[in-house]
Amino acid sequence: MSLYTLPESLLERWFAQFEFVPGMHMLAASWPSSVTTRELLGLEEPETTTRYLELNLDYIENPGTESLRQAIANLYTRLDAQDIRTMSGASEALSLLILTRTQPGDNILVEDPGYETITGIAQSRGIEVRRFSRQIEQDWKPDLAKLAGLADRRTRLISLTHAHHPTGALLQKEDMQAIAQIAEKVGALIVSDEVFRLITLDGTTAPSFIDVVEQAVVLGDMSKPWGLGGLRIGWVASRDHELLQQLSAARDYSSMSSSAPGEFLAEIALRQTENIMAPRLAAARSNLRRLAQAIATSRQALRWSRPQAGYTAFVQLPFATKSFCRYLAEEKRLLLLPGYVYGKAYEQFVRIGFGADALQFAEDLDILLQELEKWQSHV
Repeated sequence: MSLYTLPESLLERWFAQFEFVPGMHMLAASWPSSVTTRELLGLEEPETTTRYLELNLDYIENPGTESLRQAIANLYTRLDAQDIRTMSGASEALSLLILTRTQPGDNILVEDPGYETITGIAQSRGIEVRRFSRQIEQDWKPDLAKLAGLADRRTRLISLTHAHHPTGALLQKEDMQAIAQIAEKVGALIVSDEVFRLITLDGTTAPSFIDVVEQAVVLGDMSKPWGLGGLRIGWVASRDHELLQQLSAARDYSSMSSSAPGEFLAEIALRQTENIMAPRLAAARSNLRRLAQAIATSRQALRWSRPQAGYTAFVQLPFATKSFCRYLAEEKRLLLLPGYVYGKAYEQFVRIGFGADALQFAEDLDILLQELEKWQSHV
């Protein structure tokens, strides 16, 4: 029997080194400024606080409370509570999809660059990972011809992010329909990780994959749009109830269920979406304009394709960025994410997060630009 091991998560190991160092300024976050429990409860009537303080800290049902699942379903066009299962973040859903839908000898198709969770779990199970590219020259749109050429009868999943991580590029409806045709031809399941979908930067609404393609499976969580990563509440949405039952059964071997306080607070946040998201989106749009101006005046030292959604930009520098990012973290207490964590092809990129408070972002960006100019003079 072959032994497979989990590859190291370069992204998470980078953050583990620096994120919680005292005095560190985060300029790589893919989430906005967080919300305190007091702030969240303060958005509702005092009765809600009383109910929270009297909450029984017992187990809750594996699929999630029906009221929370219905609140999540309302984020989509034609879904109900029965189409939703809560998870401990979107990452748990990705892991369980790999565990339940693949076996050694199968393959999955993933975008490049992309998030490591699904590829790491797949490789640890002996699943072949085939990558289709997104390139800056095409504004990070997926290469559908390459995708079609990679798919075959052993392809079990086609995994995408919408909006794309880390570039913020959105899929168009025609892209979704074309991907659905490829998936249908080989019998593959489409998995669309949509934790950034609601964070549109031009004020428009981005459709979910499941609202365009009925057979799609989509994921979401409370961390990115609402700044509530500490709740560890995510979900999977699907009209395939047999698949949802398989995921619930597999969850018995992982988290088993979410936490009662987490689901209670998540339901409040969903009711208060406008109050939570509006000021954070306003700050992000202001920060993005500031970043765009810096890139435009950089004399081509910085290159990007402007993100359409999410709180991150993937910016290309004229040199490999790992040493520069380490210098910033160790000497300036400024944390960026170097592109090497996404693969060798992205060694000249950095991920910049712009979801922070506008004043703090302006200060941190100024430090970055000053240090970039100094670094370039010595490269």
